[in-house]
Amino acid sequence: MKRSARLFTAASVAATLTLGLGATSSVQAFDEHEATIDYRQGVMRAIGGNMGSVAAVVIDGADYAGNLKMHTQQLVDLTHDIPSLFPEGSDFPDTDAREAIWDNWDRYVELSSDSRDAARALHAAVEAGDESEYMIRFRNLGQSCQACHDDFRRD
Repeated sequence: MKRSARLFTAASVAATLTLGLGATSSVQAFDEHEATIDYRQGVMRAIGGNMGSVAAVVIDGADYAGNLKMHTQQLVDLTHDIPSLFPEGSDFPDTDAREAIWDNWDRYVELSSDSRDAARALHAAVEAGDESEYMIRFRNLGQSCQACHDDFRRD
């Protein structure tokens, strides 16, 4: 009985490994980009979080103006090179990225650059302490983000 149990276990392990290795090749394309997709989604959540924090101060008047430089610097850093977060082949259905990103890459890069430039302009106003510019530059950044989302993000 022990011998047959060992043979059954060995056969089960061999079958599991064979099936597992076969399944690995079928999901290899996803595995290649899974970490990139996870990172991209984290960066986008971080951008959203910083935008929300800036909005709370600039629009709603939250008493955290001392943190604006930190949040706007984060926005500059996070928008530095958005296109690198979207390598060819990372357009899996479980993401919010539309295939149009890769079909219209030049437009995507242009809109990403607009967002980066708008983040820099907002940060410059905050660094200069030019409160009269905060709302305008924050709105410009929001509009540049929205333009990209309108064209390249699934609802």
